[in-house]
Amino acid sequence: MKSLKNARIKIALLLSVSVIIIWILTYIALIVTLLGGEALGVKVPLYLVIFPLFAGYVPFPFKESYWLIFIFSVITISGILIFRDFFKFLSNPGKEERFGRYSELFAVLISFTLFSYFVSIIFTQQSNPFGNPTSNEPANVVLLSLMHAPVWEEIVYRSLILGVPLYLISFRGKLPWYRAFVGGKFTINRSSVTLLIISAFFFGSAHLFAWEPAKFPSVFIAGIILGYVFLRYGIYASITMHFLVDFSGSYSLLNGQFWFLASILLTIFMLFWFVLGIPYYFVYLHEIFFKKRNVERIEEDMDNLVLGYRIICPYCGFDQHRYLGENKFQCLRCGSVFYYKK
Repeated sequence: MKSLKNARIKIALLLSVSVIIIWILTYIALIVTLLGGEALGVKVPLYLVIFPLFAGYVPFPFKESYWLIFIFSVITISGILIFRDFFKFLSNPGKEERFGRYSELFAVLISFTLFSYFVSIIFTQQSNPFGNPTSNEPANVVLLSLMHAPVWEEIVYRSLILGVPLYLISFRGKLPWYRAFVGGKFTINRSSVTLLIISAFFFGSAHLFAWEPAKFPSVFIAGIILGYVFLRYGIYASITMHFLVDFSGSYSLLNGQFWFLASILLTIFMLFWFVLGIPYYFVYLHEIFFKKRNVERIEEDMDNLVLGYRIICPYCGFDQHRYLGENKFQCLRCGSVFYYKK
């Protein structure tokens, strides 16, 4: 069992490095797009991007710049937090599993998307079964869409449709109010699962207006994964994952040999994620269905445990925790907060 865990950690390290490499390339693509005015066909001055407070009044044709500044700021902050998680994982992969799990889920998302694409080709006999609403659009329109979606869609589908109602239903008074908007620290209960599925359904349905119906399964699963990442880690993690999926497609729209080589590297990594993502289907299904039974058994046995002897996290089964007072504990592995009555 220990050897399997060590193997999983090593694979997660490889996944994490590949994800970080693509994140760096994608962030560079974002900066190139902004500074070159590629997204709007309008030159965006450097001072406007980096120092918006000193930009002063921007005439009407440049009003979109403020939204680009917001997008740039949100993605930059999200990236800083992701790098924090990455370096924590590198320093202690056995205990700081957050970024390792994040990378595994990212591989699952990419793998299922490609798998859904290939299956759709077989059944629809079409070379592009998902459709592509931006195929006939100018490059600047496509780039703006790729830049816009990761931030806007995460705010709408994760914060407003998932985080806020879940907080009001199950977590009011248990978590700080701002968690409703920024996510993180939510435990997975019946309300979480129900709203996670609902938000993913709306997320998938929204893409039906512009894409083909074959796109729905992959977007629905993506909504499940992004929603889970939002609940457990926070909106910065779901925005970063969404940004990696969407804006890495900008490589093919940017000129230069550098971006041609970046596209090749991305293709290699996507094949890597596709292959590694498949086994994680079964890993996570096993954790969901079989560990759920263990959790139920642990919850039944909680009353028989003696405080100070051995307290088990009812969500992941870990036995190391932080005492928060008033019979409340926080698991040091998954971060869940639970109550124990002696």
